[in-house]
Parts: sequence; C-alpha cells; structure tokens
Amino acid sequence: MIKLIASDMDGTLLNEKHKIDKETVVAIKKAEEAGIVFAISTGREYETVEPVLKENNIKCQCVLMNGAEYRDECGNILQEINIEQNTATRIINILQEEKVTARIFTNKGIHTTDTKEEALKEMVYRTLSFNPHFTQEEAIKVAKLQPYFVNLKYISDLDEFLNSDMEIRKFVAFHNNTELINKMKKIIGEIKGIAVSSSFRDNIEVTDITAQKGIILAKVSEKMGFKRDEVLVLGDSFNDYSMFTEFTESVAMGNAIPEIKEIAKYITDTNNNLGVAKAIYKVLEEQK
Repeated sequence: MIKLIASDMDGTLLNEKHKIDKETVVAIKKAEEAGIVFAISTGREYETVEPVLKENNIKCQCVLMNGAEYRDECGNILQEINIEQNTATRIINILQEEKVTARIFTNKGIHTTDTKEEALKEMVYRTLSFNPHFTQEEAIKVAKLQPYFVNLKYISDLDEFLNSDMEIRKFVAFHNNTELINKMKKIIGEIKGIAVSSSFRDNIEVTDITAQKGIILAKVSEKMGFKRDEVLVLGDSFNDYSMFTEFTESVAMGNAIPEIKEIAKYITDTNNNLGVAKAIYKVLEEQK
C-alpha cells in the first residue's frame, strides 16, 4: 500500500508553462484525503518552490536542491547538506578554466560570478530552450522577470565570498555546448565526495554525494515509519535517478529521458497531459 507519493517538479508535476494543472491539484487533495502523504522532490531551491505551492494551496514537505536541503510543511529547514569549502573552490576553478559560469546555491540565496549582462544572456538562453517559439525580444522580456534572474546575487570578490560564512549547497550551470557540459560532468564527477546530475541535457548540477533526492527521501520515509515499497516516486530526468534506484514503486513520465524509463516500474502520461494526476488516480483505484 502506498503511503507517500514524492514528485519531481520540472518536467513532472509542472506542465510546459511551469504550472500545476488544476486537475493535478485535485488528484493530490484526493490522495491526501485517502491518507497518503504528498511531497515535493526537486532540484529547485525553496524560494521558487514556495510560490507554486501557495498558488495551489498545497502544504507539503520538500526535498530541495536535489537533496541538499529538506523542509517541513511550514518551510522550516530540517536538514541541510553543504559542499565543503575546499571542494567548492576546486569546482569553481574547474568551471572558470572552461569559461562555464554557474549559479551557486547557498543558505543566503543564489550567487554567481557572472556580470548582470552575462547572467541575463544565460537566462535568455534558458527561456528560449523552454519556449522555442519565443522571439529573442520576447525571451529577453520574460527572462528579466524570472526569479532566477531577479533574485540573483553577484559576487564581486570570489576570495571574500569563499572565506565568508556562506554555506554552499549546490552548483548549477547551463551551456548550449552539450559536449562541454558532458566534459564538465566527467571532470567534476571525478572529485571525491561529489554527486553530479542534471535536469536537462544542457546543464550540470553538483551537490555533496549524500545530497541526492533518493538518499534523503529514503531517510525521510524511514523517519515517517514507511517501508520502501510504500513510497511512490515520480520523475523524468537524470537528477531523479537516485529516487528510482532507492524505491521500487517508481513512475517515469511519458516525456522522461530513456535512462529513467528503462529503470521505472511504471510509465505514466506526459507532464502536459496530467501524467502525475493519472498516476495518483491509479494508486487510489488500486487501494480502494
């Protein structure tokens, strides 16, 4: 019997407009009424998750930044896993050598070594990759309003930043050269104690090796008294992989990458066609 459903956000719970369909919200509420706990497991930080939850009147526990942070239903931090300073410095040096800039997720917001102009260029690229039908002008207009850009903090002195009391939890970098991204994955992946994953083929996400969605979710479910086969996980991309290896009841989205579909127990519909809602209703029907 399923007692906990944990869903990824981008490409899974959220449709192509980065919204939760109303039908999916109804399905989540019905699952909760049936006594099933619903949770979020995402690469996002809380500042971009909270508005989505509030908009849909959802209160749930959240595994954030791929597992580097875990919060309860009220947004209180229950666990955090940081990257050691020496390791963080090494990662930054590697990225800078290859002229790949990254967003640095910390306990005090998201920082970058980019200039504001460079950060906007990257945000425009990301906006166009999500919305290929946009014109350049439309992408610039949308990019300037994105929380990832609006809330970004700029590092003027890297040494001062690294020697401060800042806690670094995650690195994220996007680049239109996927060969370069794959090269970075290989190089950084060789660093001891580091986990490398991605939400998309053109990005790299770096956390401490213990800060992975599946590992944290396994600890959380154990504390809640749930067995592994009482947890259902949903996802679509590389950073969901650890959830699919930790839990047997796994659901890949119809739009998931082949590597996730191959190890999933079930495959549901796409994120644009209520895939999460359909998976939830399947659980509810089977448990009647």
